[in-house]
Order: sequence, then structure tokens, then C-alpha cells
Amino acid sequence: MALNPYSQVTFETNRYSVPVEAVRATLTLKAYPFRIDILDDQQLIARHPRCYGRDQDLFDPHHYLPLLEQRPGAFEHARPLRAWRKTWPPVYEQLLTQLRATWPDGRGVREFIQVLKLHRAHPATLIEQAIQRALALGCSHLDGIRLCLHQLRDDTSLPPPLDLADRPQLAQVGGQALNLQRYDQLLQVGR
Repeated sequence: MALNPYSQVTFETNRYSVPVEAVRATLTLKAYPFRIDILDDQQLIARHPRCYGRDQDLFDPHHYLPLLEQRPGAFEHARPLRAWRKTWPPVYEQLLTQLRATWPDGRGVREFIQVLKLHRAHPATLIEQAIQRALALGCSHLDGIRLCLHQLRDDTSLPPPLDLADRPQLAQVGGQALNLQRYDQLLQVGR
């Protein structure tokens, strides 16, 4: 099966997207009653719900993210993203606006596309929560969102505080006020 210039294969007049980084000269398409699988050798590279309409484009926006990362100016005009963008939670638009303001030269859009790529490995609800948390913490960039994702995924709580009831002399350790004069004394000794 051959690809068209938009990284799509055609089956029964409908066009199904293929990841741009997995484009090969020939691919195998397997049609099932409710889905279409596209394979490179034996590896599944794309799966779409089967369309029984005519002349339809079935895009998976994730397939085009690497290309848009190289050409951030095309972000607003990419058909696969326009449809997906209508379903985004409002925090995505808030993040995109903030990233564009921080890096207006296209780097903000590239950073946002990197955040969208997180969908390949994480559920959308978790990414939305991570973006909300990152915006609230003021770390609304890829690394901040990754950190928030890690914190949300690893929900192991902090260990309980030590019970020092039987050692009251230790109960005040770490709770006393800082005396910065002691640091000054250490600096004097070092000279």
C-alpha cells in the first residue's frame, strides 16, 4: 500500500493517517469490520476506526506532531490538530498562550508540541491534571509538566512523621529558630 504526500494510505476511497516518522515505501493494511490496522512488516504503526463513508480523511493528530515540531508556523493551519484542538480542555489553550508569550519565536509552540507528545505514554486526564498543577506552581514548561506527571503517577505518600513521644529531647530538633550568627562564626574559623 502506497502513501500519499500527507502521510496517509487510501482504502475504499477513505484516507487513514500514518505516523510521519514511520513512513515506508510499502505498508500493509488490514481491514476489519470495525477497525483498520496499518503495519510496517509485522509491526503495527497505526490503528483507526473503520470508516464506511466515502472520501473521508481520518487523522490521528499524534501522527503529525514530529512534523509540526520542525515547522511550528504550520501549527495553526494543520487540519489534524484543528479537530483535536476543539476537544482540548481549556488549560491546554492557557498553556499554549503562556508558552507563546514566553518564547514568541516558535520555541513556545515546539515546547507545547512536546507536551502533546506526552499523550503517547500517558492518559489525557493525567496530562490535564499535570498541566493544571504546573500552571498553578508557575512551572508551565515541558520539564515542569513532566515533574508534575511523575508526582501524579507516583502517588506514594510521604512517610508518616516519627513518633518521638518516648524521646521528648528529640522532639524539638529541627523546629528551633535559625541562628545565623553560628554560620558567621563558622565563616570566621575558615579564614
